[in-house]
Amino acid sequence: MHSKYMKEALKQAQQAYDKDEVPVGAVLVYEDKIIAKAHNLRETSQLVTSHAELLCVEKANQILEDWKLEDCTLYVTLEPCVMCAGVILQSRIKQVFYGAADPKGGAFGSVVSMHELNPKLEITGGILEEECSSILTKYFREKRKSQLKIKKVQNKKDFEQYLKLRYHIFVEEQHVDPNVEYDKYDRLEREDVVFVGAFINNEIVGGLRFIIEESTIKVGRVVVNRDYRNKNIGKRLMDYVDVYAVNNGVKIAKLGSQLTAVGFYEKCGYSSYGDVFIDAGIDHIMMKKEF
Repeated sequence: MHSKYMKEALKQAQQAYDKDEVPVGAVLVYEDKIIAKAHNLRETSQLVTSHAELLCVEKANQILEDWKLEDCTLYVTLEPCVMCAGVILQSRIKQVFYGAADPKGGAFGSVVSMHELNPKLEITGGILEEECSSILTKYFREKRKSQLKIKKVQNKKDFEQYLKLRYHIFVEEQHVDPNVEYDKYDRLEREDVVFVGAFINNEIVGGLRFIIEESTIKVGRVVVNRDYRNKNIGKRLMDYVDVYAVNNGVKIAKLGSQLTAVGFYEKCGYSSYGDVFIDAGIDHIMMKKEF
């Protein structure tokens, strides 16, 4: 039974891995049913609290309409840290099963033993330990080779890099008129526009922007340096959009896709609508995704 639930937590860890997040996943079980699933999203959301356990607890609070989770059991692939352990104690979860121990930050026995503050809390480690450790080892091994980060563009230097990359791809390669490529929304100080960059060693190798219109966002100017294509960077950028949408009550994301890119956006969950139209001399079609 424990392996069954930990396997579901491992699926969540894999989702984190695919987003270049530390691959930790968690599920909460209530009355023998999984009521909440989550994985690490700290890099994507840029929120220190976006650990798998905390996101899982938050979802369960909403589903059960109760801050107390005393009849729930948590399964998590890595021993919880001090922050997560504190929330587990406060929410009164009755049991925690984890996969891999965390010798550097584990709060349930490896570094500190916070469960001793509540003798009723049952802690069991080592569930599918090899599988849980393996995905973490793989992630950090690959992380040492590539330092890709997806984050909001917030300073002039990075913003100019993003604009320069767009010039190289859209103006020089696709012959788009610069007066069409750059518009009134290309202002870093605008509060209704978010610019997102894909960084490797502090250099922008990809990016996009989205315009906020109440419960709708319009995604555009998606670009990836030719030397870094086929490395999942475009998908990672679109994942950032998804997380923003979910966290900020966005209902629909729209974009105008070049016909050659429709397949990529379909894999990101977008569907086409309307007729083909010409934008900057290139065939496009509108696409959308609902949240």
